[in-house]
Amino acid sequence: MPILAGDIGGTKTLLQLKDGARVLFERRFDSTAFADFAAVLATFLDQAAREGLGDVSAACIGVAGPVEGNRARVTNLPWRLDAEALAARFGIPRLRLINDFQAVGYGLETLGDDDLRVLQRGEARAGAPRALIGAGTGLGEGILVWSGDHYEVLASEGGHVDFAPTDALQRALLAWLSERQPRVSYEDIVSGPGLETLYRFHAAHFAGQVPATLLATLEQGGGAAVISRAAEQGDVLAGQTLDMFVKIYGAQAGNLALTCLAAGGVYIAGGIAPRLAERLSRGIFMAAFRDKGKMGELLARYPVYVVMNPRVGLQGAAEMAARISP
Repeated sequence: MPILAGDIGGTKTLLQLKDGARVLFERRFDSTAFADFAAVLATFLDQAAREGLGDVSAACIGVAGPVEGNRARVTNLPWRLDAEALAARFGIPRLRLINDFQAVGYGLETLGDDDLRVLQRGEARAGAPRALIGAGTGLGEGILVWSGDHYEVLASEGGHVDFAPTDALQRALLAWLSERQPRVSYEDIVSGPGLETLYRFHAAHFAGQVPATLLATLEQGGGAAVISRAAEQGDVLAGQTLDMFVKIYGAQAGNLALTCLAAGGVYIAGGIAPRLAERLSRGIFMAAFRDKGKMGELLARYPVYVVMNPRVGLQGAAEMAARISP
């Protein structure tokens, strides 16, 4: 019987049926179009059944949010998942929920050289911890530790730690955000919604330099994509916004690398990094990553990669589903 792998994000949900290395069936769903995950899974299994695919031997679902025991909640959706209830409802003998960045971490082992873009070559130390961070709808983090013959992935909600500015403009950003919300985390800034927040800060801080048409477009939706496109077309403020985003992203990646001494490598995943790969390669990201005083020389020795494969989380969930399959 096939295994089922899932990758739940605040924007999209990917589901896949797989038999060994062969993908049998796969679909992408708009997460916000469904009241809960059970409705997504029911739709997916109904579609698979029409293709002649039946029972599932095991399932692993990566969830963008904290997982406690057999239960999970999606941070940026009103979804609650219960592994036992889902297994019973859909007749799946073994079903496991893991954090989405745990799934990405397990998926790293499935990647080839073409799936990675080198930001800093460094020298990876065999068996040393690895750090994983990625901005998308939110900011995910994970830590990989060596376990005999493979890496195990520790879940983390480190994207929600308090934001620490590193220069005068970032201190102004913190003050501006603090007037609008009780607490400021890295996820409030290093994420898709955070990029739009950064642009609005720049629009307020540099009044008179903002094209009215761009602000009007932002009001209609599209946020991060609109800002990125404006930067590509030469909008100075949009370019400054992206540079600040990249700088803060690099600083937090460096914080995580120091936290676990990631001599095995630092991996920048998530939906945004591949789209900003060129800007990440220009030096701002790595300069902020290494700007750690006495520890800068240490961080200069760690390999740093952008994960270019958008399916890495799904691949990691499939790896875990195969492990628990009877």
